[in-house]
Amino acid sequence: MIRVRLAEALAKRRLSIVELSDRTGIGVRDLEILRDGRALAVRLSTLDALCRALGCAPGDLLDYDGD
Repeated sequence: MIRVRLAEALAKRRLSIVELSDRTGIGVRDLEILRDGRALAVRLSTLDALCRALGCAPGDLLDYDGD
């Protein structure tokens, strides 16, 4: 299973969902879906915007658990 680690990235940078939304142009509701692990897919453009805003690589936001 692939897990999005957006909550951890936000906490580490002391950012709120609203601040991230302002930086990326991604809606708060969509970010909440990602943060809460309810997303079924992530567009590469969304992943790119998140990485740019958070100063990280895709591997910092995505985790793979083989179980």
